[in-house]
Amino acid sequence: MTHSRSSSNSLRLALGLLLLHCLFLTDQRATAETLQLTTFQVDVTPPAGERVGIGFIPRYKILEHPTLAKGIILQQDDTTCVLCAIDYCGLCNDSYDLLRRTLAQAAGTSTDYVALQSLHQHTAPVLDSTSVRLLYENEPQHLARIIDFEQQLARKLASAVQQSLNNTQTITHIATSRARVERVASSRRLQQPDGSIRTRLSSTTDPQLRAAPEGHIDPELRTVGFFKQNEPVAHLHYYATHPQSFYGNGRISWDVPGIAREKLQQQTGVFQVYLTACGGNIAMGKYNDGTPEARTQLSNRLYSALQNSVKSLKKQPVQKLSWQTADLRFPGRSQPAFTDEVNQKILQNQQATLSQKIKAAMILAWNARDASQPVQASCLSIGPVRMIQLPGETFVEYQLFAQNKNPDLFVAVAAYSECGMWYIGPDQIYQDRGGYEQTWSFGGPIETQLKQLLTRFLKE
Repeated sequence: MTHSRSSSNSLRLALGLLLLHCLFLTDQRATAETLQLTTFQVDVTPPAGERVGIGFIPRYKILEHPTLAKGIILQQDDTTCVLCAIDYCGLCNDSYDLLRRTLAQAAGTSTDYVALQSLHQHTAPVLDSTSVRLLYENEPQHLARIIDFEQQLARKLASAVQQSLNNTQTITHIATSRARVERVASSRRLQQPDGSIRTRLSSTTDPQLRAAPEGHIDPELRTVGFFKQNEPVAHLHYYATHPQSFYGNGRISWDVPGIAREKLQQQTGVFQVYLTACGGNIAMGKYNDGTPEARTQLSNRLYSALQNSVKSLKKQPVQKLSWQTADLRFPGRSQPAFTDEVNQKILQNQQATLSQKIKAAMILAWNARDASQPVQASCLSIGPVRMIQLPGETFVEYQLFAQNKNPDLFVAVAAYSECGMWYIGPDQIYQDRGGYEQTWSFGGPIETQLKQLLTRFLKE
């Protein structure tokens, strides 16, 4: 009898322990998720001597740095998403759609789950085949070469993505950090005592402009790291400034961000992706006189911030991944300079300069696109981490708004996805006296709409 009671007690104890173990495993499965990651990189340097894209840069003579497309693919359960940053000045309209669609098909996902950003270096091309067809419709051979280059580029991207899917790694932890960037970024729109705006561009030797305050910027770089236990697999870095030091001399370069990014990758052996944040109204002019020496100093300062950010990464277990998208619909610009009629006349005017015709073609392309489809923004969430992808040359005010919206979240914002509309500023810029950006804002005011979108992304 005693033996039977003892056996019964042992059985109940064993069942209790088994139940607790099952509950523990269930809880672990609820909080710890399996995340697969792979990286890809491809040389996207245009061919020497060819004017590719819309024509902002001349046929280049010097290849200083090969331009790269660098990205990561994340897979969890049935969700596959792609984040890709490319060393180009911009991707617009049909060209943006082609490359985004290519990435989606190669990764086995839909375009809704692809974030494609350019870094906006002015030492690299703008791809906009919609505008190119308008601009070069009477030069069929030149037009064919531009379109052929984009098709080749798409094939190279597809191949790199497909090959990378054979090398996925299991990510156990995500990490975040922030680091101050010293003496790189400065405001490009300097408000004067009379309320007007004076412009300080990417470089200047004007002592008054150099002496003016940094202005309204985000001085911090933000990093998101992916780890396999204690081993770093990839780092994504976000910083808000126009990324160019000097340009216009027939040179292809990945410029300041590429110099710092690749130096860190070589030093650490960890895959590094840099994304230009909301730098539409931010440049390096206060600290840049346009010399190679200044570029070296700017690159070193950015590199130092990258190092500091990586050193301070704080890890946490991977949680459930989610991906949100939202559409932005831009009102048209009613001013004559943005109408189809005026810009058609510029294209047909033999006395118009190439730069005037480029802008006219891009306005016409944007007007046609905006009438037919919205522009998409997206947000990747992993636990308290939010990685937001926005179109155009978004002003830093939107980045600061997002980062301050929910202090319990780590928010990193990348701009420069679809760039067909170019600048996206607060509504005030359309009334400003002076300044440059509103003359390249092809879409109308969307401040309320964009802030509502960001608020929706940042709900827990």
